Amino acid sequence: MLEGAELYFNADHGYLEGLVRGCKAGLLTQQDYINLVQCETLEDLKIHLQTTDYGNFLANQTNPLTVSIIDTEMRKKLCRELEYFRNHSLEPLSTFFTYMTCSYMIDNVILLMNGALQKKSVKEILVKCHPLGRFTEMEAVNIAETPSDLFNAILVETPLAPFFQGCMSENTLDELNIEILRNKLYKFEADRRAFIITLNSFGTELSKEDRKTLYPTCGKLYPEGLRLLAQAEDFEQMKRVADHYGVYKPLFEAVGDGSGGKTLEDVFYEREVQMNVLAFNRQFHYGVFYAYTKLKEQEMRNVVWIAECISQRHRTKINSYIPIL
Repeated sequence: MLEGAELYFNADHGYLEGLVRGCKAGLLTQQDYINLVQCETLEDLKIHLQTTDYGNFLANQTNPLTVSIIDTEMRKKLCRELEYFRNHSLEPLSTFFTYMTCSYMIDNVILLMNGALQKKSVKEILVKCHPLGRFTEMEAVNIAETPSDLFNAILVETPLAPFFQGCMSENTLDELNIEILRNKLYKFEADRRAFIITLNSFGTELSKEDRKTLYPTCGKLYPEGLRLLAQAEDFEQMKRVADHYGVYKPLFEAVGDGSGGKTLEDVFYEREVQMNVLAFNRQFHYGVFYAYTKLKEQEMRNVVWIAECISQRHRTKINSYIPIL
């Protein structure tokens, strides 16, 4: 924001900032998680969630409760909250909210592209789309009958068209290249994505040159760290790259040895939670809205993890969630 803009921040955005800070205070506490992991059934889980800020979000469900239903309803609740923020925001905060939804829109478009190539029904695909990434032009992708139609629908009909230009061509629309396309479009969360792309490429047919093209051109690793990552052939070599960066060295040291310890994604999620919690220590900035959304998503992943363990009666790892407060 412009220098001195905080002097006028409260006039335009103070109400919403106060609201989102109140929502953050309603996140599940450690005591809530202790109670959730002691639940024997999904109905028990539902009853406890009713005592939190989730309230009666499952009250209208008449079908037998499943993990999928819980996940869907939590997403809808978060979507309603963010829609309220967005509908009551002024510029430039409203534009900031639009940018926040871009990642969900990218995931939805990639999902629609894969579905169109596999000749799946529109209804089947739309159910799987994230509500935060919905947009009115989504139908344009679904009516495409050929790769040419799909190419034109994406570049012309969707709000993400400017991002896709230069990242795809009509001749490369297959499932592998669509997944590569997803990684090219993600230019944020740069360093974490670079590490995960590198890790996931080991043992695949993705060449080092192709891997290099997927890396974002920003972040602490850019450019030298990314050059070294592009040459890495295993996890140990990747870890040696991280050793040169003080913020990432302890994260790699926390990764388990594969026998039930933490994964690299786990430690990155933990680091993300810490950073998002710290975002609330300062006032007069838009970052709290992004931070709240990410904290809420982690909370939802925690609840789904616990619900899956209860549903499958596999309680040995039920405590492997990532605490927030």
